[in-house]
Amino acid sequence: MNQLKDRTISAHNVRILFWATVFASVNFMEPILTLFYLERGLDLAQVYLVTLVWCLTVLVFEVPTGAFADQFGPKASFVTGCLIAILSKIILIFAHDFWGMAVYTFLWGLSVTFFSGAEEALLYESLKQDGEEERMSDVMGKLYAASLYPMVLAFLFGAYVARDLEESQFVLLIVLGMVFQLVQLFFLLRVVNPRSFEGFRENPFQHVKNGVTVIRKTPDLLLIFLNFTIVFVLSAVVAGRLEQPYLTMSGVSVAWLGVLYAGAAVLALLVSSRIGWFTQRFSKKGLMYATGLATALALVVAATVVPAVWTATLVFLILRLSRAVRMPLYSQLTNDHIPSESRATTLSLLSIADSLFDVIFLVTFAGIAVAADRYALVFAACAGIVLLGTLIPVREAKKG
Repeated sequence: MNQLKDRTISAHNVRILFWATVFASVNFMEPILTLFYLERGLDLAQVYLVTLVWCLTVLVFEVPTGAFADQFGPKASFVTGCLIAILSKIILIFAHDFWGMAVYTFLWGLSVTFFSGAEEALLYESLKQDGEEERMSDVMGKLYAASLYPMVLAFLFGAYVARDLEESQFVLLIVLGMVFQLVQLFFLLRVVNPRSFEGFRENPFQHVKNGVTVIRKTPDLLLIFLNFTIVFVLSAVVAGRLEQPYLTMSGVSVAWLGVLYAGAAVLALLVSSRIGWFTQRFSKKGLMYATGLATALALVVAATVVPAVWTATLVFLILRLSRAVRMPLYSQLTNDHIPSESRATTLSLLSIADSLFDVIFLVTFAGIAVAADRYALVFAACAGIVLLGTLIPVREAKKG
């Protein structure tokens, strides 16, 4: 592996991260996670608190782990994050109260921060080393697609295995998840750091200082971040908390939720894997505006149209597909504005700001969302804020 030629590093790392992402994305618990929390002794208020533990953990550790990636390289960051994720699964097996779940969620959030920023930094620097950085959105689309492949089967398999909500079924799914993460670790050990990570080994605080300077002196980067994050948090985090009750209230049976989620994953897979086709025909900023407006329109429909199976399904699919287009575009647009030296730390600083938005909006909307008759008000408020976020200007970085 040490003899890997420079011209092959991007192809190698993209291939390795593709398979690592496939195995990391096998999450059998996701379609029944809230039910699992309730069966393990949590009440609804504690479920929200566990979510906030995750957000706050990401908020606190994004910068330290981003600096870790810039200091020691993305490979070391990935391996550390994967080992912590495996430990969190072990904790989850024995967690039967709020504090046990809080420890699990803390470790889970911590593991995520070792990947946040570092993954994009590795890919962009690998492509840049090969002179192919303009392919970033296409590569990120394929990696996002890689995360969707296992979701299709995991949603169906996880919901079926845990259909009786029995303890043995939960433990089986958790252990199977650990096995897949061990396979992920095997692939991560084969990652090769680009040359740029070998030549910049200053004090970690210098990386933080550099990242702050980049954001402060690059207003276009901050505007792109605001456009993406406001739309994402309101549609995926806030409105997403009401997604399942909205669907069931509209007539979608619980048994069909897994099928609907799997179908949405397949469609998102097709869209994200073809993101290069879209960017060849439309500008990246035009696609950001169009998908933002589509998200706002879908939330307006959810707020104003009497719930029915077909309208709820349409809203659900629009939100999911818009997200599948926006995520790789956002990665390309932001990385084009960030210099190599402290890329992972700069991306982590942006993730901190994202977590702040998570906390602020979750706390703001939590009280309204508790009352079922206020769902329409939540969707309407989300639609209005999403529209404002979409109107924030997006500018692509100048080449050269």
